[in-house]
Amino acid sequence: MINNINPEKTALLIIDMEKAFVSPGAALWIRGAMETVPRIAAAAREARQAGLPVIWIKRVYQPDGSDMEAPRRKELFSRGLYGVLAPDSTGLNSIEEPEGLVREPDEKVIIKPRFSAFFRTELDHVLRSSGIDTVLLAGTTTPNCIRCTCYDAISLDYRCVVLEPCCSSDTPEIQKANIEDMERVGAEIFRGESILPLLQI
Repeated sequence: MINNINPEKTALLIIDMEKAFVSPGAALWIRGAMETVPRIAAAAREARQAGLPVIWIKRVYQPDGSDMEAPRRKELFSRGLYGVLAPDSTGLNSIEEPEGLVREPDEKVIIKPRFSAFFRTELDHVLRSSGIDTVLLAGTTTPNCIRCTCYDAISLDYRCVVLEPCCSSDTPEIQKANIEDMERVGAEIFRGESILPLLQI
């Protein structure tokens, strides 16, 4: 049972919900991602209702792949895939949010160069300067970007709550194993339909 969370000190992080990861057939498609779209959209609406900041964490690469992880660049280029997640990209392999997931104009976007939302980004400063000590994690993929962000959040002394229905992996087995590992290291796992019962509103 997760104790109530103070919305004045909590932020919702939506991680890597971009067409290149979410859309079936996309270059970096995660099989479980599309079905989380309505649940993440609902969590974002409830977060806004409760006064939580909603922060969008995105992966963006230079069109030539020069700032991409070497293994990913090698794999994509071997398939003839260029410009994946490029700035201002549109369509299947783009940085656009998938249909059904709407970012409000005033919501902050943070670009991360690697898996964790905290790695070489301003996220820690943004959270601390706003008095945030708790993060709710949603997005894809659970074994990579959610997990790395979770571990860094805990290392930086944030309270970390993983919204399991709002996270995705390629298989149920991968999802289960990684959720269990995060729980073992101190993350709180929320499995409910609505985040409002968590919040003191």
